[in-house]
Amino acid sequence: MADIMSRVQGVTDREKWVERRVSFVAKLKATKAVWFPPAPVKSGKKAASTAKKTTGRAAKKTAGTAKKTTSRTKKASKAAAAKA
Repeated sequence: MADIMSRVQGVTDREKWVERRVSFVAKLKATKAVWFPPAPVKSGKKAASTAKKTTGRAAKKTAGTAKKTTSRTKKASKAAAAKA
């Protein structure tokens, strides 16, 4: 009975499947890069696009953080005024 349970646990073990997926994806990407190398023009465009996206995300996060901080400050000042 214990032998059957260990086999079932091996099938349902998420950590093993995650490890297998990660190694498979890494091998797949390496194989793709060897068999289908990116064209120089496309890789330059992709790098520029990625940089643009990263910059945009960083700007959004900074703006969101600033917005949250100001709203918290306003709430705190309103609460302090209400107590006084």
